[in-house]
Amino acid sequence: MQTLLPEIEEYPEREPLGITDWDAHILRALSQMDPRHLFRRAWGGKHPFAARVQAELATLEGQPFIPERLRDKSLRLRRAVRRGRVADAVLVPVLAEVCVAAKHVLGKMPYDVQITVIRSLFNGEIAEMGTGEGKSLTAAIGAATLALSGRRVHVMTVNDYLAARDAETFGPLFTALGLTVSSIDDKTPPDGRHGIYRADVVFSAAKNILFDYLRDQTGPTANDLRGLGRKLLALRGTGGQPASILQGLDAVIVDEADSVLIDQAATPFILSAGEAVLGGLDTLTLRQMLDMAKTLRETRDYIKSEALRRVVLTDEGRDRLAALAVGGQGLVAVGPVRNHLAAQALVALHMLERDRDYMLTEKGLAIIDESTGRLMPDRQWSEGLHQFVELKEGLEPSEIRTTLGRITFQRFFPRYRHICGMTGTARAAARELSEIYGLSVRRILPRRPDQKRWEPVRILPDLDAKWQAVADLAAALQARGAPVLIGTRTLAASQACSEALQARGLVHDLLTAEHVEEEAAIIARAGEAGRITVATNMAGRGTDIILSDAARVAGGLQVVLTELHGNSRIDRQLCGRCGRQGDPGTVHRILSLGDDLLLTEGPLSAALLRLTLRAGMPALCHQGMRLLQGRQTRRAERGRAQLAKQERSRERQLALSGRME
Repeated sequence: MQTLLPEIEEYPEREPLGITDWDAHILRALSQMDPRHLFRRAWGGKHPFAARVQAELATLEGQPFIPERLRDKSLRLRRAVRRGRVADAVLVPVLAEVCVAAKHVLGKMPYDVQITVIRSLFNGEIAEMGTGEGKSLTAAIGAATLALSGRRVHVMTVNDYLAARDAETFGPLFTALGLTVSSIDDKTPPDGRHGIYRADVVFSAAKNILFDYLRDQTGPTANDLRGLGRKLLALRGTGGQPASILQGLDAVIVDEADSVLIDQAATPFILSAGEAVLGGLDTLTLRQMLDMAKTLRETRDYIKSEALRRVVLTDEGRDRLAALAVGGQGLVAVGPVRNHLAAQALVALHMLERDRDYMLTEKGLAIIDESTGRLMPDRQWSEGLHQFVELKEGLEPSEIRTTLGRITFQRFFPRYRHICGMTGTARAAARELSEIYGLSVRRILPRRPDQKRWEPVRILPDLDAKWQAVADLAAALQARGAPVLIGTRTLAASQACSEALQARGLVHDLLTAEHVEEEAAIIARAGEAGRITVATNMAGRGTDIILSDAARVAGGLQVVLTELHGNSRIDRQLCGRCGRQGDPGTVHRILSLGDDLLLTEGPLSAALLRLTLRAGMPALCHQGMRLLQGRQTRRAERGRAQLAKQERSRERQLALSGRME
C-alpha cells in the first residue's frame, strides 16, 4: 500500500485568482507611483539565518553525513510545511545536513550568501544574486531542502543544456540524501515522461514542463486530474496508461528568473497537431499570396514598422491586391483574408532575416530566440507566417498546425503552490514580476566586491569600422595573454566578427546556435590565456567561465559588447561573465551607427545620432542609443501587458466551458 499512496495523491496545483483589466490597471498605477514596495530589504552573508546555519554546522564539525539523522529532522520540517509556516528552528537543522552532504559528496560547502538565498527561496521570493555567486549550487541545495520538506520540485532554467548539466553535476548529492533526480528535454520520448516526473527533483527548461502540462489539460483524462476522479483512476488502473504526465505543480525554482518569467513570456505557448489543409490555407494559396506580395512596393502599397515587425497595407496596396485577385478562387478572392495573408507574406519577405531571426538546418527552418541565442526547433510562427518564410527560402512548407491547447507563462507559473527563483538582474523587472506573478525581489549583497572595470564606450560610423576595431582590440588583448569574450546579438553578426578576426589571422572559437554540440568544450577553454571566443547570447546566462592562473595575471576575462540588445538586462548578463567572485575583468563596449537597434527605430533617430557623433560628442550619442534601447524595452513590456489582457479576455469568453486549456 505504501507504493500506491503517491499514485493516488491529487494533482497538486494552485488555482490563480483571476483579476480584471481594472485590477491590472490599478496594480500598474500603484507600482509606478511607488515602486519601493516591490523590493524587500537587502540581505547579505551576515544575515542571522546564515549565522544560525553556521552554528548548526559547527555542532556537526568532523561528523560524517548520516542519512538516518537527516530523516528525523526532515520529518519535523514536513510537518511545519503542512501547517503553512516554516520557522528557522526546523529549517536550519535540515539545511545544515544538506550542506554537510554537499561537502561530503561534491567537495563544496555553500557560502553564507548562498545560505541566505535559500532562506529567500523558502519565503517565495526572487533573489537577485550577483553573477558568479554560485546560483547553480544554491539552486541544487535549495531544491534538495524543498524536496526534503515533502514537495516535488521542478528546477527550471533557460535551456536544455543547463538543465542536463546541473542534473548530472548535482545528481550524486540528491542520491546521497535519499532523493531521486532526473532531467527532461525536448528529445525525451512521450512514453518515458511520466516516470521522469515521479522523481523528487526534475531539472528542465521551462517550455518542456509547460507543454507537458498542456498535454495533461487537453488529453483524454484531463477531467480526472484532480480530486476523486484521479484517485479512482489510479486505483482501478487505466490500461497501462497513466492518468497524467506530470505529478502536478507543487514547487518550482526558476533559475535566471527574469529571462524565463519575463523575456520568454512575450508569446503564448501553443500545443499543436499537424493538419495538411486548414480552412483552405493550402500550399497553392500560400504560393499565390507570396507571388502577389512580391509585386507590392514599399510606401506606395504598404508601410512597414521594423520596431514592431509589422506591415500595414495602404489603400492603394489593397486595391492593387484586389486587381491581382480578379478571377481568383478560394481565400485569394476573400478581401479581408487576402489582405491579412499579404501582410504576413510581406513580413516574411522583408522583415525576417536568415541567421538573425531563423536558421536553416538539416531538419528545415528553426526560429532563433533573441534573448538566448538558441534554436527553437519546436516553435512555429502562426497564421501562415512560418510557411511563407519556408517558401521564401525555397523549402516545402510545413503543415499548418491545429491548436489543441494554449497557455502563457503569466497563467502557468502562478499555478505552482510554491514559486521562487534567482537571477542577477531582477530589480529592472521587479514591477512586472510583482504585477504578473505576485513575486517580490530580494537583493542579495555580494560575497566579494565586484572587480570588473568599464572602459569608455566607443561608437563607430558603420559596421565595417566596428568589426575592424573589434579585431584590433582582440589582437592587442590576445598579445598580452588575456582571454577575450566577444558578445554579438545575432548569428549573422557572429559570422561578420569571425571574418574580421580571420582576416587578422586570429584563431578563435565560435559559439552560436550552429555550434551547440560544442558548447561545453568551448566554454571550458574560454578562460584560457589568449583564448578568443565569439558568442551570441548563448554565453550570457548560466555560463561560468573559469580563468586559468595565467589569464588571471593578464587581467582576467575581457568582455567585448558589440551591440546593445532590446533590453539592457541582456547586456548586463553578458558583462557579468567577467569580474566574478573577486576575479579581475574588463568590459569593452564597441558600438556602431549601423547596429540593428538604430535600424529598427527609423531613419530620423539614426540621423540625429549620426549628427551627434560627427559633432564629437560620443557620450551624448551613447545616451541617445540607451534611450532607444529603453524605448524597445517599454514596447516589449506593453506587448506582454497586452498579451495578459488578451488572455483575461479569453478566460472570460471561455468561462462557461471550463478550463481554458
